[in-house]
Amino acid sequence: MKKTRLFIDAHVFDDPFQGSRTYLLGLYSEMIKQNTAFEFIFGAYNIENIKKEFGEHSNVRYIKYMTTNKFLRLALNIPLVILRNKIDISHYQYIAPLIKLSKEIVTIHDVLFLDYPELFPVLYRIKNRILFRRSARRADILLTVSDYSKARIAEHFRISKDDIVVLPDAVGEEFFEPVGQLPDVKVKYNIDNYILYVSRIEPRKNHLMLLRAFVELELWKKGFQLVFIGEKSITTPEYENYWQSLSDDIKASVRLINGSYGNELKSFYRNCRLFVYPSIAEGFGIPPLEAVASHAPTICSKSTAMGDFKFMHDRLFDPLSIGELKEKIIKYLHSNQNYDREIEYIKLNYNWSNVGKGFKKVLAENGII
Repeated sequence: MKKTRLFIDAHVFDDPFQGSRTYLLGLYSEMIKQNTAFEFIFGAYNIENIKKEFGEHSNVRYIKYMTTNKFLRLALNIPLVILRNKIDISHYQYIAPLIKLSKEIVTIHDVLFLDYPELFPVLYRIKNRILFRRSARRADILLTVSDYSKARIAEHFRISKDDIVVLPDAVGEEFFEPVGQLPDVKVKYNIDNYILYVSRIEPRKNHLMLLRAFVELELWKKGFQLVFIGEKSITTPEYENYWQSLSDDIKASVRLINGSYGNELKSFYRNCRLFVYPSIAEGFGIPPLEAVASHAPTICSKSTAMGDFKFMHDRLFDPLSIGELKEKIIKYLHSNQNYDREIEYIKLNYNWSNVGKGFKKVLAENGII
């Protein structure tokens, strides 16, 4: 029996770490295990990087792109891959290629640049409004990751909500119960008593608010440190200007770490005194769930899709109110609260096994399997 050939544009594994990469890794790790009727074909420039994530399987192939140039990838490379490999259906994140040569699944995680245009560059907004809308309206299956994103995509692109399927992000089992010994990040990075934020740096992520709260509460004088993990994605002049205005002793208490993955990231979560997620806008928001799963005391913005995290109760805050943020930091920095109920909620509601089953159901309902 011929297997259905499902092509996954996995170029995000060539780029700096982001949520769409976690999405693909979690979803297709489950799909590979659950579905032998498929042949999964991943495309990227750095296929060795993908192999490290997914491994070798009888139902998986990896195809190396000719270039990292996104325009050549979409206009030439992917169409050639689809034709040469007789692909039945393809899965893209946000943007589908120039020519449609197979059935298409498109996941649009968010359209935050349309809801918060002041937080994104002008050219980014113009280009992506056209490309996202075209890809969304052309898709045979249109996915997103939250009810918030579903509503915003429907409104901005004039698509019926009935034509958009929510397939949420989830938390890997390894965050609940890490395998093996975790590295000692306190020793490696010379940190202790640290407040943690994991996110790439750009205006909507609101690093400036957390840095201001840390400074105004004078936490560095009390022996605390602030750790930011994530690469700079979009220039944030306000943050840079504020940083330059700080004294050397304050700067010495703030660590900026370009990236951390795997067991090291799990160690960062498990050893922090408090995890803070002050983002103004998200299509979903994976890090606060990973932090709670890792038994880290966690406070989180209640804006946009994160408003769905009602299980966090009093630990949600308004990301535009520095006063409220400071109150939450003081309250939960010294809290000995038990998080077992929240951890069980995440296990039940945000797990990749259920997401994989949901994806399989969507494919069956659309005649793919």
